[in-house]
Parts: sequence; structure tokens; C-alpha cells
Amino acid sequence: MFKFSEQKRICHSKYKNMNIKLKKYSNKYQEKWNQWFAGVTDGDGYFYINTKEKSISYEITTHVSDARVVYDIKNKLKGGTVRLRSGSKSIRYRVKAKNIIIDIINILNGKLYNQVRLAQFEECCRLLNILPFSTPFNVEKNNSYLSGLIDSDGSFAISVAKSSAEDSQISGVEGRTIRLINAKGYNQISLKITSVDATYLYMIQRSYGLGIVYVEKANLFKKRPLAKYHWIIKSYEAFLRLYDYCKKNPLKSVKMHRMRLVLLYFKYKQLGYHLKPVDTLEFKIWVKFCKSWFKYAY
Repeated sequence: MFKFSEQKRICHSKYKNMNIKLKKYSNKYQEKWNQWFAGVTDGDGYFYINTKEKSISYEITTHVSDARVVYDIKNKLKGGTVRLRSGSKSIRYRVKAKNIIIDIINILNGKLYNQVRLAQFEECCRLLNILPFSTPFNVEKNNSYLSGLIDSDGSFAISVAKSSAEDSQISGVEGRTIRLINAKGYNQISLKITSVDATYLYMIQRSYGLGIVYVEKANLFKKRPLAKYHWIIKSYEAFLRLYDYCKKNPLKSVKMHRMRLVLLYFKYKQLGYHLKPVDTLEFKIWVKFCKSWFKYAY
């Protein structure tokens, strides 16, 4: 009888410890998602406020290839609608239900940095009588905010500085692929986030120790009345650090496909695959890489 009671106590203790661990994991996962959602919102989110009706709606629009992003948000928030936008290859998530709007406000409170989004957010807080928290100067290096921002506003690209007249005439994804295949050494990989608000770009530079921010001055003659700010990374070392970051904070958009290819780009360039004769195995590997790079391009 004693042995049975002791075994029961041990099993109960193990079960209790397991539940505690699962709860901690669940809470950690939820906070990671909240951080990612803040980054996505700073990039592509929008709070629409109808002051006359005193109603609020939240929406986020992305390319159809990233439908999984908006469906992930819809499923997590347990409400809202997802619809294709007419006349474009974009898809939009929108929610108006007050209880979900309140959930969104609570999730994002103290996590937004985009000044335009913050102004919208604070107006929402005023209408809902919720106290807005101030955002910290920096975020921790393992914060998933950057993943969300890259998912929404990041742009992975390999620019080609020189191509033949024949290759230049080919349009679309096919043309870009061929120009990269034949670019020899005249190409450069980069990740860029562009905004008219420098605040959160400098924040990610400080917090993650990645990238540089440069200013593109306003130019009224080119119909660019506001200055633009570009956060950009190009070096192997920076991409390696970002790759390690994304292992713990994976992107949810198709941009993760290019993130996985980044280190291969540097490897093949270092080995000179892009310079080999066209009939060699190495050059064929380079061709395969180039085609894979544009897999989700449009």
C-alpha cells in the first residue's frame, strides 16, 4: 500500500512539473508571437479610427504569396476576415469586433515604434480608455520584433550592376533570373527596410547591432517631398548573425525562403561558381541557386 501511494505521489509530481514546463513554454511562445505581431504591425498594420462612430478597425495587407501570414494572425486572434483586394495581387485581414480590438491593443501595448502607428495606437487607447505604455529605448537581441518587421517591410534582393544588351531586353522574373545567372561578379545581395520614419530603423540598428541607416533626402523635383530612411545589411558577417537570429525567431512569410539561401549565395560566390564555364557542374549549381532565388518572385 505504501509503495503504491509513493508511486502515485511520484507520478503526480512528474505530471505537475510537466504541466509547469508546458505552461512556461506556452507563455514564452505567446510572447514571441506578440513581439512578431508588433513588428508586422509597425510595418504593414493600420488602425482605422472612425471618430464619428467612435469605432476602430485593424487591418493588415500583404501580397497573396504571404496569405499564410494574415491567416496566422486571424487564427491567433480568433476573428476577423481575410479577403482578396480587387485589382491587385494583395490580400487583406480586417477586424472590427471590439473584444478583438481590445486584445490587439493589449498585445501591442508598449511594443510599437513606428511613429505613425504609435499615433494611431494612442488614439485607439484614448477611445477605449486604456493607458498606453511607453516603449523601451531598445529591445532585447532575441526579441521577435525584427522578424515581424522583415516579414512586413523587409526586402531581400540581389542587385545586378551590369548585364548584356540582350539580357537587358528580357522582362519579368525570367529576365531577372537570366541577368543574375550571367552577372559574373557584378551582383550584390542585401536586405533593406525603407521608411519615412527613422525612429524604429535606428532602434533595430541599436538593439540588434545590425545594419546601417542612411538617408535619402527629399526631392521635390522627383515628387519625393519627404526624406526616406533605409536600414540595410550587405555583409556576410551581418547576414550570418541574422541567420542565427532567424533560427530562434523564424520569419513566417515567403521571405524565409530567401533567408535560407543567403549563406549559399556567399558560399557559391567565394567558391567562384558564378565564374565557371557554363558546362561545368559548379555553374549549373549557380544556375539552380538563381532560379531558386526567384521562386516566389512576381
